[in-house]
Amino acid sequence: MLARRIEEAEHPEGRPERPAVKGPWKKSDFLAGQIVWLLLNDDDRLQERDRTLFDKLKEKCPDLIALRQLAQGFRHLMREGTEADLDAWLTAAKESNFQDVRSFAVGLTRERAAFLAAVTLPWSNGPTEGVVNKIKLVKRQMYGRGSFELLRRRVLLAA
Repeated sequence: MLARRIEEAEHPEGRPERPAVKGPWKKSDFLAGQIVWLLLNDDDRLQERDRTLFDKLKEKCPDLIALRQLAQGFRHLMREGTEADLDAWLTAAKESNFQDVRSFAVGLTRERAAFLAAVTLPWSNGPTEGVVNKIKLVKRQMYGRGSFELLRRRVLLAA
């Protein structure tokens, strides 16, 4: 409720629209989410209208082809990557024309061992994160209410 009042005070004429992606096209042509969808998905998953949209984007910004290859390479790396795949992607990303991608690649290079373990090892901390998330939810619900013993019981019963 308070957040809504603050937002109304900041924007009395109503909530502003989501900004469109900047580029050589008209401001309202595309949203960032549409472009991300086009960059990350394979051609066989795209519908005809998506392919048409991507073709229009490629005409106006030919660099999107290279960016799409990097994005899909990273997606492949996250799903079924090997050490050779990681090295090849890092090299390609560092040599790309995209400052953000180069910066991301430099950061991954610094944390190469951890990233390589995350990509190649079969273990995941997902179940642990899920339990922690559930415990934090119960804790937030109990904040300022009841005793520690009640919180303990709720956490044990929730897990």
